[in-house]
Amino acid sequence: MKLTISPYQAYRNNMEFFGSLSTKNEAELTKPISSGKWSIKEIIGHIYFWDLYLLENMVPEMKDNGVLPDFPDHDTYNEKALESIRSFEGTNVLIEEFIIIRNELMDKMESLDQKVTFTIGKKKRKYTPDSFLRMFVKHDIHHMEQIISLAD
Repeated sequence: MKLTISPYQAYRNNMEFFGSLSTKNEAELTKPISSGKWSIKEIIGHIYFWDLYLLENMVPEMKDNGVLPDFPDHDTYNEKALESIRSFEGTNVLIEEFIIIRNELMDKMESLDQKVTFTIGKKKRKYTPDSFLRMFVKHDIHHMEQIISLAD
């Protein structure tokens, strides 16, 4: 028997994982995870910035037959994310802000009618809030695995 949790619970669990990183020292959090890769701080900033995008631009359009805006160019958007996190005093301040935004995003998504279907941009594929969030749970897990591999 396969036990699965909702993407909502998974997204909250992932938030707790990223929140737990606040116990690390700033040097650990700002060191690239490997040559040419982002640091833990930059990974958290990247995820935070995407959560903010979803909250501000996607969730408001999640209504029946809604058309969400296309995702911005990933590379350009990620550059903006890395630029924006430089303004945070330290990684713990960023983590606190990430948790606030993730909770707000989750509250808004959970309050949606879960049966609505919508598309993204000009694409034909229909999403529900649940199926939409699954994409971002996978995205979180990808980055969580990168961070966990540091401990190996």
